[in-house]
Amino acid sequence: MKKLKRFLAAALSTLMVAGLLTGCGDSGTSEETQSDGGEKTVLKVQMIGDFKADDFTDPISGASLRGCHVLEEEFEKEHSDIDLQYIFMGWDDYQKKTQSMMIAGEADVYQAPGIEALAGQGLLEPLQPYIDKDGYDLSVYMDGQVEGWEVVGPEDTEPQIYGLPLIADTRFITYDKQLFDEWGVEYLSDEPTVEEILEKAAKMTGTNPVTGEQNYGIYHKGSDAGDTVMNINEYYGGTWGTGDRASEMTVNFDTDTMVKAMETLVELNSYAPDGVMANQGGEMFGTAQNNVAMNIRSNPAVINNINAQGLGDRYGVARLFINEQEGMGGMFAGSPVVIAASSKVKDAAWEYLKFTGSEFFAQYFWENQRNEGLPTLKAALQFDGIQDDPNVSAMMESTQYLWTPRYVYRSGQARSILTTAVEEVTLNGKDPAEVLSAAQKEVDEWIAAQ
Repeated sequence: MKKLKRFLAAALSTLMVAGLLTGCGDSGTSEETQSDGGEKTVLKVQMIGDFKADDFTDPISGASLRGCHVLEEEFEKEHSDIDLQYIFMGWDDYQKKTQSMMIAGEADVYQAPGIEALAGQGLLEPLQPYIDKDGYDLSVYMDGQVEGWEVVGPEDTEPQIYGLPLIADTRFITYDKQLFDEWGVEYLSDEPTVEEILEKAAKMTGTNPVTGEQNYGIYHKGSDAGDTVMNINEYYGGTWGTGDRASEMTVNFDTDTMVKAMETLVELNSYAPDGVMANQGGEMFGTAQNNVAMNIRSNPAVINNINAQGLGDRYGVARLFINEQEGMGGMFAGSPVVIAASSKVKDAAWEYLKFTGSEFFAQYFWENQRNEGLPTLKAALQFDGIQDDPNVSAMMESTQYLWTPRYVYRSGQARSILTTAVEEVTLNGKDPAEVLSAAQKEVDEWIAAQ
């Protein structure tokens, strides 16, 4: 009954999706069609984010960038029997929209950051048979990227490959070398400890001795504070939990390391601008007018924007906190590319998936769409703007050490429960141990109901 209700709810939401999508072709399941005097296979590919069909101008650097028509032209040159049509979609409510599109058969290939839920409902095509048939070389991807997207389908007993890496995303610490110099503080180590961050944040919070302006030691995005707490928890030796399905998860919210991590976040916030939990106070970070020494949870767009302003030499990058035993830490993020189980042109869809693993696709993505994330191929380490930029190469290399398997709890209600707990402590001053105990009870009840 629960599965039926979820299916009906998703199907009903399909009615709202059509008007929110824009693309290069009509909606509907791909079929064989007549084009240019001969039959071509129509292949519909959904993309999420700020992708554009036509050429456009970067709003910060003013550089002219190429639209996705470049990908369409190259793919069709290699596959003259396929008519590639893109469907572009924004990030708002992307998980529900993607699920609704799949149920309605709107496309064949999808960008699917919410891959766990889609695979769990049997909406995705398993890829191992295609990989085996073609002898497709998975070693072209950065270490950890393929494994990081492995998930379980309805009949699977262990994670399988339902998606190939499309976009790599990572989080890291960015710091302002100029502020460090003005305060006389040594730059961050490549892998800073929590204690190092706290010590240096304290030293650089107050009146700048050179400029006389108010400075702050750290900033982080308050809406991502749950992930920040979990990363600090990893540093203290904790883990998020175990499990590949929501119904089989064990989530470790009520632990000594999580309590310590929550207390650490409260201390870090004492060196941050007012309003940090509402994503306020860090607006000048990454600019020439910056007044914050460290952003302890940056994404690649931060460095891209810094470089676009010609400030690359002023800022440095360090890794997020790691679990010493595992040698990993941080949020595995980005997007895989998947084939819908309902697609009628799966062989053509597989050809497109292999195309996304080509150097041509990676080079295009890096040169024109880098604010969406990072390339996933090892070959990209040699691209201009990556190999010659220590900050960008450090970002790329960090994608190999993010926590895998992924934080499965982030794709469900458990993430909201943790977010609420963090807000109760940081905004309302409640006791971390009591709040996390209540959060553990709530998440256990949610898991039991799956």
